[in-house]
Amino acid sequence: MSEEDQFDSGDSRRSFMKKGTLAATALAVGAGASTSTAAAQEDDGDGDGEVVITGRDYYPDVDADVLAELQTSNRDSVLENFEEAFDPVDDWDVYIVQFDIGAGTVLGHLIVDEDEAEVSEGDTVTLASDASFRDAEANLLEVDVSLGGGETEDEEEPAEEEEQAEEEEQAEEEEPAEEEEPAEEEEQAEEEPPEEEQPEEEEEEDDDDGIFG
Repeated sequence: MSEEDQFDSGDSRRSFMKKGTLAATALAVGAGASTSTAAAQEDDGDGDGEVVITGRDYYPDVDADVLAELQTSNRDSVLENFEEAFDPVDDWDVYIVQFDIGAGTVLGHLIVDEDEAEVSEGDTVTLASDASFRDAEANLLEVDVSLGGGETEDEEEPAEEEEQAEEEEQAEEEEPAEEEEPAEEEEQAEEEPPEEEQPEEEEEEDDDDGIFG
């Protein structure tokens, strides 16, 4: 066998293995992910929009935090890997998300059409349990997403104000106890005058000594 034949054989084997891997991933997604297009259209009313993800980033019913949006150059680099699946790329945004899967956290990409869903940094997103293939060969899924806003500074301020109010109340309750101490000192001061009578007895003794002296 010539070197050229061996090279062609190797390319064919790699191509076959790649397709086999994609097929295995498709099966791993499960029956829920392989719902028909018609079923997906019926579910368009659910959630807050539709996003695109890869099969490896599909964690249904798991909360994910939106960490950051990729800049234009990085976004283009990611989408170009999928050839014409996202043409034109200017209509799409790519976000880095962090899934909380219990045993740890996993980072992934969330690909969003500006007309399909409004996603922002700081949001919490949850992928629906039903998905459909956008591009089976590229292992791309379309899935409904539910959005939840993250905690804002305005929401945190009331909690801080409540803590300050509690501290002020405790301070007011402790102040009367400190005011009682001067009152006790005044009572002790009033009890001291009877001790001044002792010098009179000493004077009488001096007078007696004077008489017998």
